[in-house]
Amino acid sequence: MTIGDSNRGCGVPILSCMKTSRRRLLGGLAALGSTGALGLAGLARSTRTSQAQSRAMGPIVLELFTSQGCSSCPPADRLLGELAMEPDVLALAYHVDYWNYIGWKDPFSSKAMSERQHRYGRAMRLSSIYTPQLVIDGEVDLVGSRRGQVMAELEERRGAAPGTGVGVTLEPDGTEFVLTLSPWGESSMAGADLFLVGSDERHVTEVPRGENRGRTLEDFAVVRFYAPLGAWDGKAMKYRIPKTAIRMRSERLSILVQAAGQGRIYGAGTLDLRTV
Repeated sequence: MTIGDSNRGCGVPILSCMKTSRRRLLGGLAALGSTGALGLAGLARSTRTSQAQSRAMGPIVLELFTSQGCSSCPPADRLLGELAMEPDVLALAYHVDYWNYIGWKDPFSSKAMSERQHRYGRAMRLSSIYTPQLVIDGEVDLVGSRRGQVMAELEERRGAAPGTGVGVTLEPDGTEFVLTLSPWGESSMAGADLFLVGSDERHVTEVPRGENRGRTLEDFAVVRFYAPLGAWDGKAMKYRIPKTAIRMRSERLSILVQAAGQGRIYGAGTLDLRTV
């Protein structure tokens, strides 16, 4: 399903903006201090923190734009569920709201998900957006149900030489989460945006109306909330994120580090909240 072409998201309102001697940091993230890229001090990495290790630049980020009101989406949802099990993949399913009018309101949909897809459409200069649309590492879009094309793109990325990127870890620490960013490569990532995403592993829904009426749908990696955190200066840093930044219960938190203008995703990391 296709649709024609929102302003860039603002920072999380409940977080206060802080300033340092270097520059304004994240809107609402308190800096723990800068360290060398290869020698981040303190706060040993927890075994509860999940970060793919099978490719040098971190996990391949798969963002599927889908809807329970879209009859062509279930095959893409199933494929995303398969790929979410891969150790070098971070899968996220954003349920858009623009198909809710055709008879079924997707319970996981929101305007924020649709706006993220619209921004990809502008950044990639696409003539239209559609469902199921799969965006890989913020760089390329494919029809999410076309297994052969998706797998070929994944294999190409797995075999690519490491470039500029950032290692991302997220750990619990009392009433806060500690985010560690460890950049590598020769190019600057200054100005990259940070996003906090909460998602659930799986949901099953009986759909009585709309294009999928009478079907029981299985959705995977369902995004429950999506919050811009602000801009990063590209240097090795640790930040504290208050747990109050989480607006909705979810099973997993992910951090995306993405080039300004919703471009390439430089790195990502996750934390399984069911184990903390």
